[in-house]
Amino acid sequence: MSKKIEIPRFTWWDWFLILGFVGTSLVVSILNGEFSTLSFIAGTCSILCVIFGAKGDMLNFPFGLVGSLILGYIMFGSGLMGMAVYYLLYNAPMQIVGWFKWNRRRLSDDSAVIKTRWMTWKQRILMVLSTLIIATILYFILKNKETDPWIDAVAVAVIVVTQFVLVFAFIEQWFLWLLYDFIMVALWIIKWKAGVSYASIQLVLQLFYLINAFRGIYQWSKLEKA
Repeated sequence: MSKKIEIPRFTWWDWFLILGFVGTSLVVSILNGEFSTLSFIAGTCSILCVIFGAKGDMLNFPFGLVGSLILGYIMFGSGLMGMAVYYLLYNAPMQIVGWFKWNRRRLSDDSAVIKTRWMTWKQRILMVLSTLIIATILYFILKNKETDPWIDAVAVAVIVVTQFVLVFAFIEQWFLWLLYDFIMVALWIIKWKAGVSYASIQLVLQLFYLINAFRGIYQWSKLEKA
């Protein structure tokens, strides 16, 4: 009979991300004179998702599922059809797949932490080629439907491949997250300048994601050695 799974304690870094996002979002909302409850809830779930993800902990998936459903709705309202389809039809189901995949890679029966690993060079080349092919296909699909088709196409392609790499517990996912976060920061700056509601909170969220991606590389490298 397996023991009860232990929930890892939050470190000062985790509290920095949580309180930093909450505090910054409130300040930005006050300055802009508007507050999006949905965006705030999605952001909080997503922050918890990436915190547990950086720890290699399976608890990232429940928060990821809720965050994906809300973000899909937000992206749809922002006119980002590619990202909306990604969150609702790909990322949300992949949270469920990821839970079962990671369950098989747990360090022990009483641990929610998984074994991480590096890709081979062949797998890395395949990862890059897959991203380029998906981005090109999406561009031709979106070019007559959006004002920024290349940004949306590349962002969706990167995150689709990233989510797949994440499910199989490869450390390279964090380098893809870095690329994705840089793209999304640029995208939300464009939307913010265009006056899109809740763009400011999403921009803040992406900046915290960007910081956490560096932490994820460090944490997963430690897990792989352990």
